[in-house]
Amino acid sequence: MIAAVESKSDRSPYDGVGIESVTLSIIISTYNAREILADCLQSIYENPPSLVYEIIVVDDASTDDTSGMVRERFPSVRLLRNEVNRHYASSNNRAIDHACGQYLYLLNNDTIMLPHALDQMVEFLREHPDVGAVGSMLLNGDGTIQWSVKSLPGLGAALFGARSLFTRMFPNNRFSRKHLLHLKRNLTEPFIAGYVSSASVMMPRKVVADVGELDRRLSYHVDADYCKRIADAGYSTYYLPAAKVIHLDHKGGTMVDSRRRFRSLVEFHGGSYIYYRKHIQRSPWSAMQVVVIVGLFSRFVVSTAAQIISELVGSRSHSRIDRTGGAAVVSTEGQRCDVDRGHSCSTSPQPSQSSITE
Repeated sequence: MIAAVESKSDRSPYDGVGIESVTLSIIISTYNAREILADCLQSIYENPPSLVYEIIVVDDASTDDTSGMVRERFPSVRLLRNEVNRHYASSNNRAIDHACGQYLYLLNNDTIMLPHALDQMVEFLREHPDVGAVGSMLLNGDGTIQWSVKSLPGLGAALFGARSLFTRMFPNNRFSRKHLLHLKRNLTEPFIAGYVSSASVMMPRKVVADVGELDRRLSYHVDADYCKRIADAGYSTYYLPAAKVIHLDHKGGTMVDSRRRFRSLVEFHGGSYIYYRKHIQRSPWSAMQVVVIVGLFSRFVVSTAAQIISELVGSRSHSRIDRTGGAAVVSTEGQRCDVDRGHSCSTSPQPSQSSITE
């Protein structure tokens, strides 16, 4: 249990005593992203909520000594380790089963917590009992707004959503604005969303109990699927622009090597079909089945070809660096932005608590 302290940054997660009083469970699934995770955890310690909270990290069979880092640097974090890689949804489901909080907060490992975000999200849910989930605003490392609040997937989203070529070429067109909801909203007030990114989403425990666990078949569409199920259960999903979290997109392990990158393409397109069959067209005899399958397969082929070209170009670039004996040092604007916002990238041990490994 957390005693009152003078400095907010000294407030650590609970130490296993008085679990019935835990208000917020912060859940982070991670795979081979040791230092990225360390920065994420450090940012939570520097910008903690004012209420009793716990952090649960699920190490999804990492091979980079993620578990050792957590035990050494963040001993008050509850650590769960998968012996085999179970992927995002299964790992989060395991953490939810162990969580003690009245509110459950799913957070990506490649995020940086900013001041007051956690308190603002909890307070919003307390004031709006009809809300089933609330997502924070996600910022890129350079401070620009990520496209993280959208309409639920459908044919229109496929043509004019965040991943479409048309939207990338003409991001402010009137069709895309119907699906990328932040483009047409006043970003000083919360508003109802189709779905919000699972990189930073908070839900009351009672809603999770009503809706059930995350769909273990899904990776990229797990947030859209869950928000749809929340809506089907009679709750709303909201986007809270006042709560801000930096999201270093795809730095957290999903794109760690070429094998994972190609697997991500399979997961995205396979998940798109699962979502379609689950929520849009459940009949296997619809003519749209053929259209959707052909469309998804065509998109998969084009995306795979583009990824192969990207991998070859990247491989040649690395070869040129190796031949010249040079060392590439990348300093991104996003990283500088993190420091400017009060986050220190150095990771120091926190006040000693009893380590919990389950």
